[in-house]
Amino acid sequence: MSQSITVIITYAQKNKVYNIEIDPTTQVQELINEFQEMLQPNGQEKIILKYQGQQLFPNKTFDQQNVKKGTQIELLIETKGGL
Repeated sequence: MSQSITVIITYAQKNKVYNIEIDPTTQVQELINEFQEMLQPNGQEKIILKYQGQQLFPNKTFDQQNVKKGTQIELLIETKGGL
């Protein structure tokens, strides 16, 4: 059984920082879905999570993408035609 880790999500577009506790075996898409519900972007927008400048793959786990405790992840909302 995996231990939960805390990651730091920065949402620069709204100047917000979230400390989120996750199970490293969670797929990235699950966290994106939670932010989708919380932030409720319109249908033209898509939530993207980036770690060290690289977009995290939604269908892979945090563990598979080497996300560790204390990692800072950038949250971006992309609209059609750019950010």
